[in-house]
Amino acid sequence: MLSVGVAMVVGLGLATGVAGAASARGDTGGQAAVAAADFWYLHSSYNRQAACEAAAQLYLWPSNPGGADDYECRSEGGRWNLWLGFLS
Repeated sequence: MLSVGVAMVVGLGLATGVAGAASARGDTGGQAAVAAADFWYLHSSYNRQAACEAAAQLYLWPSNPGGADDYECRSEGGRWNLWLGFLS
């Protein structure tokens, strides 16, 4: 049970870092969504950045009604992790 709590705290710290990194990208559309994103979710991991970005498109609104408002592909441990950002 303790590991679940630690994972949640670590996840919250990583999510904050994701929001900061996404804001620094300079994407005009992404900045507004990231600034307002209330929740970041680690969705999946890919071997290549291009694969991560292609997969993200499947989960974004408006292509996917009810989908994510923003995404970030982050290089971690030699793989690319797909983080999805949601507004409340």
